[in-house]
Order: sequence, then structure tokens, then C-alpha cells
Amino acid sequence: MGPGVIVIGSGAAGLSAALAARAAGADVTVLEATSTLGGTTALSSGAVWVPNNHVEAAGRGRDCAEKAHRYLRSLAVGDVDPLLVNRFLDAGPRILRWLEGTSPLQWSLLPYPDCHSGLPGGMEGGRSLEPCALQIEPSLTHQLRPPLPWRLPAMLAELATGQVSLDVVNQRQRTGTVTGGQALVAALLIAARTAGVSFRTAARATRLVSDDGTVTGVDTPGQRLRGRVLLASGGFERDTALVNAFLRMPVLRCVGAPGARGDGLRMAMSMGATLGNMSEAWWCPTTPDPDAEIDGEPVHRMLFAERARPGTLMVDRRGRRFVNEAQNYNDVGRALHAFEPTEFCFARDQSWLIFDAIHRRDYTVGPVRRDAHAPDWLPCGGTLAELADLIDVHAETLIQTVERFNAAAKDGLDPEFGRGTNAYDRAMGDPQATHPTLRPLTEPPFYALPVHAGLGGTKGGPRTDPHGRVLHVEGGVIRGLYAAGNVAASPFGFAYPGTGGTLGQALVFGALAGEAAAGD
Repeated sequence: MGPGVIVIGSGAAGLSAALAARAAGADVTVLEATSTLGGTTALSSGAVWVPNNHVEAAGRGRDCAEKAHRYLRSLAVGDVDPLLVNRFLDAGPRILRWLEGTSPLQWSLLPYPDCHSGLPGGMEGGRSLEPCALQIEPSLTHQLRPPLPWRLPAMLAELATGQVSLDVVNQRQRTGTVTGGQALVAALLIAARTAGVSFRTAARATRLVSDDGTVTGVDTPGQRLRGRVLLASGGFERDTALVNAFLRMPVLRCVGAPGARGDGLRMAMSMGATLGNMSEAWWCPTTPDPDAEIDGEPVHRMLFAERARPGTLMVDRRGRRFVNEAQNYNDVGRALHAFEPTEFCFARDQSWLIFDAIHRRDYTVGPVRRDAHAPDWLPCGGTLAELADLIDVHAETLIQTVERFNAAAKDGLDPEFGRGTNAYDRAMGDPQATHPTLRPLTEPPFYALPVHAGLGGTKGGPRTDPHGRVLHVEGGVIRGLYAAGNVAASPFGFAYPGTGGTLGQALVFGALAGEAAAGD
């Protein structure tokens, strides 16, 4: 029997860590605080961003480690850890290949460029992957955290290219075939159980056990487990006190699972962990969905592709545009944080996605389906002036904003913010449209979808070394304690490098921490 390793959390980082620790000979137990497995990963698209991966190499082979290093160096803003960035790029390709070889997981390329593909080392495809659809047993389906109620069993590439077949979707529903984060979690869970990893749900760990500064176990209600502890419990976005203490925004809308309550952060702090990247998160614009909740708690929809499609623009509470709406969600989310000192408020937290009747007919926008009646809560005006009155925006300013946007959009231009000038913008738009992301708003009535600052998860926490060992505030490591995923300090600082940037690093650092926990 190998050393005991206790993994706290069952998302991408936790499952990758459990598999790696078990493969290295450890006796592994995974603790999950909620009644189902998968955490926020199970709610996600399942996309991962890992440069120089074997899937791209088997095709055109355009990527290389040196190019990827150049790209991430060009994004090195904020609390960036070069040692972890280098470790991620060096180990990532091996770990993706290993996960595919040790589980039912199969990777498929996504048609998305890097978020900043025009920067040195950026690429217009090949670094973002998603799990292929996976048929699973009904018993396993019931153990997974259910997908978001609006997420169909369609792959992200199918949605991006407009090649979603209703027949295929219906067949997947009939046969228990899952996609996205559900497929990623299910594949890793199958492999972990086959390898002999034990799982305990509804087992919230809140206190570390230590002996002379070395972590030797963890307490759960009514039980103490002994072993090295690997934190993979997600971020702290569902804990109001921690959010107010560390993040720049006092009010945030969450799109992830309710289990991210900062348990891992608090446990690491209790052992003297040094912290990093605490003011950062995987930011995103969100819109409310009055009919949606998770475990009795509200959940908001991330505005992913809606912002990029033709016939839309985003304005703040004054009726002014302030961002390239089609760029990656992390940077649009960050743009919502502007503070107005004169009024002493976050002036963009209440913003609006404006669209016209043509867009309303052609596209689903957040919870507003194109083939359904508009809900009563969606503001709709016969003129822009009427719409401005409904959303309490200065009418003349809104009209001028739309007219200025329309004058350029009819020629496929956006001189104010450059929307549509880069590969990522165009990939996020409608590939079937005359211009993938730009069209004047001309046909009444006009609509305004509320937009608020949100986040998919925090990205600050205990700092780790390249092996996932938690660092002590006074130097050195905290023996017996490891961390990976959103519970740990992200190595990327401000950056969201590409679609899947959250889960890619979670899988890689989860596996590295699992290997170290089993072998130290």
C-alpha cells in the first residue's frame, strides 16, 4: 500500500490529481463537499487550452514550445509566475496525452484562435481542445453534477460552426451521451474508479490536521482522515466575506457551482500559506436567468457568443459603448469593472446588450430564445428613444451611439474599438453572416438585455511551486500540502490566453500535484 493522498474536490484539477497520485502508487480518497461530482467543471464547456498539444501536432504541427513561451510572455501582466508558466508549457502536452491514454477521454480540436492571436507567438487555432461526446451508464449520470439547464448535449465546435444537428442532440439524450464538462468529468471519473480511487460525496473538509508544521490529514464532520492533502476545491466566489476582502468588485454574479466557498483557501491560510493573484478571477459578462438556479442558489448566464454576433452593441448606464463586444469574455468582463469616482459607483456594472428585431429573429440571446415570445422582463421599445426611457438611459446619447456604430458597421468597420479586426472576434461571430460580427441595428423594435459583471471562478489562492507544493509565507514549502486549479494562485496573472484557459491549467497542475503528493 502506497502513501495516503486525500484530494479535496472533484472537478478537473481534483480528478486529474487523483488519477496521477493513484498511478504513482498512492492510496487515494477524493472528498466532495456536495452530493454530486464534478463541481464547476461539470457545468462548463469542457474546453482546455494547452499549447503544443499532440492533437494539433498530429494535424498541421504548426505549434512549438518556443512559440508558446513567446505568446505567454506577451501576456505577462499582473501577478505572473514565470516558473509555473514554464512548467505548464513543458508538462502540458505530456499530461493531455496521458489523460487520453488512461481514460475514455478523447480530445478534439476547437475552431478558436488564441484570444490575442495577433501578439507574438499567438496562433489562429490548434491550442484549444474539447472532449469528444461520451456515452455513459445511467448510474454514472446520476452521480454527476447535472449540466446547466440550458446546455444541450452539443459539442462546442458544433455550436461555433452552426453545425448542430437536432437529430444528433436527440440521439445523445436518448443514449445517455454527454458532452463538454460532463464528458470530461465522466471520463476521468471512470478511469479513477477503475484505478481504485475512492470517492466520498457530501463530505466537506474544513480543517487540516498537522504535526509540527507538516499536514498529516483533514477533518470532515464526524471523521478524521490521515494522509497528504491536495486542495482542489475550487475558488472562493461563493463566499461574500472573502469576495469583499480580496476582489475589486463588491457585487458579482456567479456562473459556477455553489460549492466554491473558499474552504481550500481558508485551510491553506491556517497553515501559513503565502497567497498570490488574489484580486483576480476568470471574469465574464453575465445576464440573469430568472428561471435558473443550482442547489437552490441563483446562477447567471455567461454571455459567450451573443455579444459577437451581428446586430448587437453594448452600452453602459449612460448609453455609451465602452468595449469591443466580440473579444474574449475575460477581457469584456474586466471592462465592466470601471469605477466612476464622481458618482462613487461601478458605472458599467449595469450595462445593456442592445439588439434589433432582425437579431431577435435570427439568434437566441442568453435566456431569450429566438423561437419563443419575449419575456416580460426584457425591455423592448418601438424606437431607440422609447427603449432608452425603459432602461433609464439618456435617449440622445443612446441614439447617437447607435447611429455612430451603424454608420461604420454598414461597411464592416468599427473605428472606435476594432471589433471584427482580429481572428478571435470573427471566430466568435456568425460564420454564415455577411460580416461575422458587424451589422447596423436598423429594424425596430429594439431590445436591451441586462449585462452585469460576473465571474466563472476566482484565480487567487496559495502559491505553489512547480510540483504543486504549497509555499509558506516565511519561505519553503508546507510539507504534506498541495494545491491545484482555482483554489491555487493562477500563474497567468491578468491573462486569459485562449478558450479553455481555466481547465487546461487545472488538469496540468492537478496531475503534477498528484504525482508529487504520491512521491514526496
